[in-house]
Amino acid sequence: MNPMGRALLLSGLLLMVAAASAATPKTGEDGIRWFSGSVDEAFAEARRQNKPVFLYWGAVWCPPCNQLKATLFKNPAFIRKTRLFIPVYLDGDTEAAQKRGEQFGVLGYPTLILFTPEAEEITRLPGGMRMERYPEVLDLALARVKPVSRLLNQVLDQGKAPSPQELHLLAWYSWSQDGGKALGKRELTQVLKTLAALVPESMPREKARLDAQYLSALATRQEPPSASEKKDAVERLQKILTSKDAIQDNFSFIIYGLDTLVPRITGPGSAARQGLMHSWDKSLSRLQDDRDLDAARTLLVYDGRLKWLKMAGQPIPETMKNEIRSAVQKARSQATMGHERIAVAHAAYEVLKDSGQLNQAEKLINEEMQAGSNNQYWMLVLADLAEESGDESEALTWYARAWEKSTGAATRIQWGSYYIRQLTETTPGDDQRIIAVSKALFAELGKQKTPFHGRSRRALERVFKALNAWGQVSSPSELIEIKRAFINTCLPFGKEVMGRCESIMKAS
Repeated sequence: MNPMGRALLLSGLLLMVAAASAATPKTGEDGIRWFSGSVDEAFAEARRQNKPVFLYWGAVWCPPCNQLKATLFKNPAFIRKTRLFIPVYLDGDTEAAQKRGEQFGVLGYPTLILFTPEAEEITRLPGGMRMERYPEVLDLALARVKPVSRLLNQVLDQGKAPSPQELHLLAWYSWSQDGGKALGKRELTQVLKTLAALVPESMPREKARLDAQYLSALATRQEPPSASEKKDAVERLQKILTSKDAIQDNFSFIIYGLDTLVPRITGPGSAARQGLMHSWDKSLSRLQDDRDLDAARTLLVYDGRLKWLKMAGQPIPETMKNEIRSAVQKARSQATMGHERIAVAHAAYEVLKDSGQLNQAEKLINEEMQAGSNNQYWMLVLADLAEESGDESEALTWYARAWEKSTGAATRIQWGSYYIRQLTETTPGDDQRIIAVSKALFAELGKQKTPFHGRSRRALERVFKALNAWGQVSSPSELIEIKRAFINTCLPFGKEVMGRCESIMKAS
């Protein structure tokens, strides 16, 4: 079980804010003049000024969020462009944040969404883009390009050809974070393949971007690709891997997507696989030489190298391990403060761990904790590391400490879910402890206004998935006692919430 590390990076993948006392812009440490009122007040102000809304959904502890704060939110061109919007920061741990997040259909941290002044969603911005891409997408919102959901209806259902501006918006949409908002019930790979076919040769970056997202979806689609899809996918991927612009525009895909995709579209030892492996290797070299990458992403190129070696069936050379340690030391020496420090430390931890240097990874996190840098998150990382090392007892200790020290309504529910899940897996015979921790978590729910929505709901579903499995090997009366305590927590919230609670308890 690895509850957060990789999922937080890949995505993959966010929450919201409640009312604040004032409704005037407040300049943050990053230079963006975040609106200081509630979400509803922000949209009212947007209508008054006829400005679109730029919504950032994140959390204080989230490494990718800190990456954004250290890079994009410090970028002068981006900051200037946000002056033309009503920028709103929705923190997932604020009052009623998860309910609002559920309304917007956000799935993970961070999420960036642009809205019209009338609160119609225009687009979602993906993370990991090159800096110059973000102001370009903001310009499209300012130009009042049709929202992505309406564009899809016109292009796919009505057969209307999209304009170059509209194709640009579709190419730089965060399809992995759509959550059904624009797609509806459409099948993602077919949508992306159709859109890519509409891009003219004069727009190679947009074509490559849609191709990369199509290939990412193909790699994880439940239905295996057909023979013709495999051949077509190899051709698309080769074009991406041999284009400098496409490599730079699709960083996450190059680093994290190919070890899943390549085995799905090529056979072992085939000429197609050998060709892709060669091109992938060269693309990683290009990224390693890219001086425009920030410190954290420069380190993460090594993750791509490690995935390449694993797929090639080659051991990690000691020279590469030494190189990684040197790169980590250099990056950490240059990122000693705030958001950049957290982002770099997490990237450093990932490459040290993935290269098998677990002692160095643990040493790094302990140093960060001694410095007081994002400790509630690092405790969870140490639990993950202990699991990686096979020390389940140590992992359980860190999950307990992480929950004990965590702050923020949604974060405490999430951290508590990890702890309970670990208890049921590591010490399933410790009935009293499992019951006590479950009841303690439920007691906290009763102190919150909307604890059964969004990310918190998904955390509670993980809790009951673990508890229901545990109930198969424990006494039925123990699980009944826990469910009774949960129902008693839900009852004061009313009928609508009781329906949610009943659904949560059925998780399996």
